[in-house]
Amino acid sequence: MEDLEKLRYSKKNVWQEVEREEIFSFAKGYMDFLNQVKTEREFVAYLQAIVLDRGFKNLAEVDEVRAGEVFYFNNRNKSFFIGRAKSSLSSGFKVIAAHIDSPRLDIKSQPLYEGEGLALFKTHYYGGIKKYQWVTMPLSLIGVVFRKDGSRLDLRIGEKAGDPVFTISDLLPHLAAEQLAKTAGKVVEGEKLNLIVGSIPGAKVKDEVKAGAVNEGKESKESTIKDEILKYLNREFGLLEEDFLRAELEVVPNFKAVDIGFDRGLIGAYGQDDRICAYCALEAFLASDAGADNLLMAFFDKEEIGSNGDTGAQSRVLEYLLDLLAEKRGEQVSPLRVLYNSKGISADVNGVDDPSFDGIFDKLNRGQLGFGPVVSKYTGSRGKYDSSDASAEYLASLLEVFDQDGIVYQFGELGKVDLGGGGTIASYLAQLGMEIVDVGTGLLSMHSPFELASKGDLYMTYRLYVSFLKG
Repeated sequence: MEDLEKLRYSKKNVWQEVEREEIFSFAKGYMDFLNQVKTEREFVAYLQAIVLDRGFKNLAEVDEVRAGEVFYFNNRNKSFFIGRAKSSLSSGFKVIAAHIDSPRLDIKSQPLYEGEGLALFKTHYYGGIKKYQWVTMPLSLIGVVFRKDGSRLDLRIGEKAGDPVFTISDLLPHLAAEQLAKTAGKVVEGEKLNLIVGSIPGAKVKDEVKAGAVNEGKESKESTIKDEILKYLNREFGLLEEDFLRAELEVVPNFKAVDIGFDRGLIGAYGQDDRICAYCALEAFLASDAGADNLLMAFFDKEEIGSNGDTGAQSRVLEYLLDLLAEKRGEQVSPLRVLYNSKGISADVNGVDDPSFDGIFDKLNRGQLGFGPVVSKYTGSRGKYDSSDASAEYLASLLEVFDQDGIVYQFGELGKVDLGGGGTIASYLAQLGMEIVDVGTGLLSMHSPFELASKGDLYMTYRLYVSFLKG
């Protein structure tokens, strides 16, 4: 009789394969990182500090990059690349590509106005959010402003002890009958996501009155709340209202990363899509020094809005980087040849099955918390539209390495076939000829202001990326 255990396939649970102390130790560093880094610009600054401390060569400035030397390329302070080339570039790279932007609210170019005893900022939401999730919570303001005189101001308000925070109001339930009759997408509309930034008007100041003038006794004037906010911004930061035209300011949740559950097995935090995969990719690269392979870590911006722009994966910055690297290596090789011979992982999160919302996932092909990073052979929606579909040959080569290294992983799709779906940067890199597949940590409440991840899945994602880089 056949041994049925050998014939059947069953997933493994990370917590039953790895010591808890090992998992918790790695998770602590990640949670500290999440509290430091909440925007794509902050991630680039974090990366810049690491590469400078470790002596990486700036590809844009050096004349030569010798075999085995680590290099970096900072693309306009919003996307970033680090790598090491030990052999000929024509042999290609092992690439892990993640994105470092997250759903959020952006401050509009002319944001400040006053109404009903409040000063507010107008916002424009960024990426796929449920708008109603962003009201009645503490929010921080992070970003950069260039003053009219050309000087730069970096703002991070709300994250330090003693800082003020901001919020967006909502209707009281007593008066919300019409609001609650709307569909979820319209319960809170985009133009109503207005950030409360002040509420105190200036003191009354009496007009100067000439002796004997007919207007003697005229009512006192007062500075408006908007005026008081402008005076505060000028006094504290040297800002003029016009300076908002030269600003990139983001509104993000004020939450710190915290343990979830009695057993502390989950992490609750903002921005884990996709900083959880980006962090694991970075740590895997820093831990990988063996082998003769060329390695490249790509941290892109703009994935949440289609990977457009000069810092997104649809730009040609990767080709430019490789052309620049070939020049510094003294090699005559086309970037497209390098990319065609490269093998990659699109390091992006996936949704996992939620027991409170049954029927959304195909039970045979869904991710679950605690069973390791999710491998997605294809992305896209419905009939695999806009999909990157990895070949069986490429998957076979990867899984052989992962199995040899004892990696716990699972396969999953983003929901049932006709319910929706989603894309990653994999399709844009595949268009350049690279073999690539999506592998990333599963999340609950993805794209919400407070996403949940398993510490076990976090650690195993890191382990899988290490395995890929050295395998």
